[in-house]
Amino acid sequence: MHKPIPSFIYSKANQIFMILFVPFFALIFINIYRPFDFDKVGDIIHLPVDISHETMVLLIALIMVLSGMAIGAISRVIMSTYTKRHKLTYLGYIVWILGEIGVMATLFTLFSFFTDLENPLPELFRNTFVKTTLIIFIPYTLSYLYFIFQDKMRELKTLRQQIEKDETVLQRAYIQILDEKGEMRLSIRRDNLVLIESADNYVCVYYINGEKAKKTMVRNTLSRVAEHLNGTRIVRCHRSYMINLDHAKVLHRDKEGVFIELGIEGMPDVPISRTYADNVREWLTDRD
Repeated sequence: MHKPIPSFIYSKANQIFMILFVPFFALIFINIYRPFDFDKVGDIIHLPVDISHETMVLLIALIMVLSGMAIGAISRVIMSTYTKRHKLTYLGYIVWILGEIGVMATLFTLFSFFTDLENPLPELFRNTFVKTTLIIFIPYTLSYLYFIFQDKMRELKTLRQQIEKDETVLQRAYIQILDEKGEMRLSIRRDNLVLIESADNYVCVYYINGEKAKKTMVRNTLSRVAEHLNGTRIVRCHRSYMINLDHAKVLHRDKEGVFIELGIEGMPDVPISRTYADNVREWLTDRD
């Protein structure tokens, strides 16, 4: 009971919602169920204009509801000011609500005093307090359930965004190698993937596991793999090779052409053909 209530309960938007919703609900409830004794209102209150009993009851109910709305609005403004500097506990909030009901019941007792001349004032106040509590309980409960639902939806949205963000980070950190049917056969951290080599209808994937260089075969063509990995740091540098440019250590030229040295034991030097030379040139430009 001494635990602070969630801040969304008394947020500005939710306070405004309660100020509008509770009186609207109360007006409908009072006119349907008639919790207050309005049967003798026509005999006690005489107006200079001729209006029906139902209209008079509606006007009295409207005045009562607007008065309660004013009390609720003032209370919520005070609560908003108070919660800027202090934490409001569950117990404190319950006492606050009881205080609102008490003020409303006092005002409604004055209205009831003109329509119920038989009961003494203390008895009248007690009855009015109970009825006001019952009228207020339903819209307050509905409002709190709605606020909790909204808050849970916000938490769910935030969680989904975080999951999507984590998935994006995970997708960037890992490279998926698909087979010819589009099914994932190998998932490797991008930093560990070194080289992909064409082998007829297969590709040979070279990667680092621990401190050792390993390789595995996946049934797919290098062209399809290159299409899937488009936009990553794994680029095609030869009709038979794709390379992770982050592992390129040395670029050298000899009589047989241009090669990339990976500096990893067990990994071959990778040739660069003229067709795919621009891919490597862009990488060198980006590094500079």
